[in-house]
Amino acid sequence: MFIQRFIPVIGLAMFASSALVHAGSPTCVAPETKLSWPAVNPVWEMCWLAPDDSVGPAGSGMELRNVYWNGQLVLRRAHAPMLFAEYKDGNGGDCYRDWKDQPTSTLAANAVQNQLGDIPPGGNAAITSCDRSNDATASYGYCPYLLPIPAGYSCTQGVAIENMGDHVRLTAQYIADWYMYSSRMEFYVDGRMKPTFGFGNRNGTFNGVTHWHHNYWRFEFDMDGLGNNVVSIDNSDQAVEFTDLRNVGGGPGGGPRTWSVRNPSSGNGYRMVPGASDYEYATNESGRGFHTLDFMATRTHANEYGDNPNYDLFDCEMHEENIVNGENIANTNQAIYYRVAVRDTTANSWPPGCSGGNCQAQNSMVCKSVGPTLYPFGPWADLIFADGFDVLVPGARLQIY
Repeated sequence: MFIQRFIPVIGLAMFASSALVHAGSPTCVAPETKLSWPAVNPVWEMCWLAPDDSVGPAGSGMELRNVYWNGQLVLRRAHAPMLFAEYKDGNGGDCYRDWKDQPTSTLAANAVQNQLGDIPPGGNAAITSCDRSNDATASYGYCPYLLPIPAGYSCTQGVAIENMGDHVRLTAQYIADWYMYSSRMEFYVDGRMKPTFGFGNRNGTFNGVTHWHHNYWRFEFDMDGLGNNVVSIDNSDQAVEFTDLRNVGGGPGGGPRTWSVRNPSSGNGYRMVPGASDYEYATNESGRGFHTLDFMATRTHANEYGDNPNYDLFDCEMHEENIVNGENIANTNQAIYYRVAVRDTTANSWPPGCSGGNCQAQNSMVCKSVGPTLYPFGPWADLIFADGFDVLVPGARLQIY
C-alpha cells in the first residue's frame, strides 16, 4: 500500500486510526490534566503536570504520563529528573544538581495557557527565555524578556499547549537560581515525538567561567500496555541493564548509534535517534569524570527516578552504578535515560590552552537547545508516511536509520 505525500494531515490521521484494533484513553487524576489533540478524534492523548507537581526529590520539570498515540499506550511517563551545572574552574570548580520544581513564566497567548489552543493569527508561539537569549553576553531577564506584550498574550506559569497544525507542542520553563531551563515535547500525527531541552542564564551570573549543563531525560515506555518490552542497541537486543555512548568515540563525529524499545508480541516500538546538536559536546569535556555516558537502560522500580534519592545540591556526579547494576531488562518495563549537554564558553578559554584566534568565540549567554527524535516502527507505524519520504511501504520506518 502506498500513501502519497499530498494526503491531507487530517485524512492521514483518520486513515491511521481506522487501522487500529484496540482504542484506549488515559484516565487523569489531579493534579494531572488530560490533553486530547485534536480535541475531536484525538491522535494523541496524555496526562500532563507542571514542574511544581512533578515527581522526584527535586522535581523533574514538565512531566507527561500515560501517553497514547491513536488509542494505543506508548509511554507511562516522560520527564527529566536529573539536571546539572558543572564548571571548568573558578571558585574551586563549582558544580551543582539543579532543581526542577520551581516554575517561571513564559510569554504565551492566553488561548494556550494550561490548555490546548491555537496561536492567534499573525501571533507568535510560546516564548521562553531560551527562545529569546541570542546574545553572547547580554541578559534578557524574566518574562517578557525585554519584549512588548502583544494583545492577547501574557506572562504565565505552567504549561503552554499549542496546536501547531500537524503536531501539538507542550512548553514549560523553570528556574534554578542563575539559570532558566525550558522543556518542550512535540507530538506529530505520524507518531514522532521530539523532546527538546533548553539551557539559559537569567542574569549573567558566572557567565565568565566556561561550564557545562547536563540534562537526563527519562522515558518509561510500555508499548500496548503489556509490560514486556525489549531494548536494543541499533538492532541488537540487550538482556541486562546497560550504559552507552552516542558513538564509539563518545563525542563529535563518528557514526551515530540509535536505541529502540519494542513490544516483541505486537512488534510495535520506538527508535531514539540523536539530534545533530546532541553530538556537539563530548562526554566528560571538563575532565572531571562526572558525566561520562549518553544513554542508560534500567529496570523500573517504584519511586526510582534517578541515581540519588537525596539529590544533594553539591553532588556533581551522576552515579550510574546506583541504577545500572546488572538487573534483567528483557521482556519487562524499563526506564530509558538519555543525556543532552551543552557548553557555555567564555572568551579565550576553549579549547584549553588556546589563545587569540585559536579560541572559540564566547557564547555563554546564548541559549542552546538539544534533543533527540523518537520514531515509531512496527504495525502501528506501517500506514504512516515517514517525514521526508514520498511514499511508505510496510516496514519503511525501519529503513530510515
